Amino acid sequence: MPYQFLAMQQDGRILTITLNRPPSNALNRELGEELFRAFGEAEKMEDVTVVVVASALEKAFVAGADIKEMAAMSRDDSEAFSKLLQEANNTLARMKKVAIAAINGHALGGGCELALACDYRFMAAGKGLIGLPEATLGILPGAGGTQRLPRLVGLARAMDILLRGRAMGPEEALQIGLVDRVFEAGSFMEEVMKFAGQLAAGAGKAMGYIKAAVREGIDLPMEQALVVERRYGFANLGTHDAKEGLRAFAEKRKPDFQSR
Repeated sequence: MPYQFLAMQQDGRILTITLNRPPSNALNRELGEELFRAFGEAEKMEDVTVVVVASALEKAFVAGADIKEMAAMSRDDSEAFSKLLQEANNTLARMKKVAIAAINGHALGGGCELALACDYRFMAAGKGLIGLPEATLGILPGAGGTQRLPRLVGLARAMDILLRGRAMGPEEALQIGLVDRVFEAGSFMEEVMKFAGQLAAGAGKAMGYIKAAVREGIDLPMEQALVVERRYGFANLGTHDAKEGLRAFAEKRKPDFQSR
């Protein structure tokens, strides 16, 4: 089934998922369903190491949920919509691939939550804002914001952003660790793809297992978390990349990783 509001393009081991629902990529049920399906499809692509989530629009990554649609939802519909977006973001967060949010403009509400589900958040310099303004509308973030933001920037900063419904520009977001890097707008996607290419040239299987170990273990007691680490570490030892990396080190040459 073709996608209406997004496009998927693979270049080597990099898959770019580009959202395109003008004027602001507002999240409605249809776009949420397409994201869930696209992330599930990406998860199954064995030859993909890095997933870049980007926007085709000039000034918006995802400027939030479709408020008109939300206002017309019944309570059951609202709960189902929240669960859909949570599951889409969970699929992105849990896939054994590195996920990069290419934030070229506003990333508010559900857009910020989508970015929070990624492993890297890169933002273009300029007037774009990122944050969770739901409290100013009398509602709560419903796609993971109350849980992922404190884990990323710390409890005190997250509470301030959440309770006041704050949004901020790229430099402040970088300062508090909400985004990882800020690139000039004119070369933004070029810089994002250059970074993605560096990751894609690495040991994809090992990176996937590292991500899985961190995600699964971070909220567990240390003893249980170390069991998770051992499980993924031993699983990775059987991969081509692990054998190649160890062999290349012994032979004093550059490894030829193949992400398998």
